[in-house]
Amino acid sequence: MQRLILGCGKHWKKEEGDVFVDLRPFEGVDVLHDLNVTPWPFPDNSFVHVSAVHLVEHLKDLISFMDEAWRVLEPGGTIYIETPEAGNDPDLTHADPTHVRCYRKHTFINYFTKEGIHNFGYTYKPWGSMEIKIVNNCIVFHAMPIK
Repeated sequence: MQRLILGCGKHWKKEEGDVFVDLRPFEGVDVLHDLNVTPWPFPDNSFVHVSAVHLVEHLKDLISFMDEAWRVLEPGGTIYIETPEAGNDPDLTHADPTHVRCYRKHTFINYFTKEGIHNFGYTYKPWGSMEIKIVNNCIVFHAMPIK
């Protein structure tokens, strides 16, 4: 089982089979890569799980990020995202100078679920939402690529 841990920083604990990716060369990082640059350096369908905890708010293009995560996940794989919810806690969302933007829960529903992508047409790679909720002023989005 291979998990792709994106934006691992220096706080994640590595488990067997994990692949750590970060922009900075922290200890334990396996792949140095700017996740704004696509394609990511991994083959299609190569991971069972992708984690992105407090990462997407640092990226320029959420649609490209979601499309790449969809591509590298195997059918039946999962993604887990945590990100500050826009507007709920100004210190959490705006104090960090590396934040590019923050999102609302409906960002994920409206633009990435099967129903949403047909309404807006920004991507053709749909996600099946397993869980979407707000916890401690952060969005938790857990989903599966629909392939």
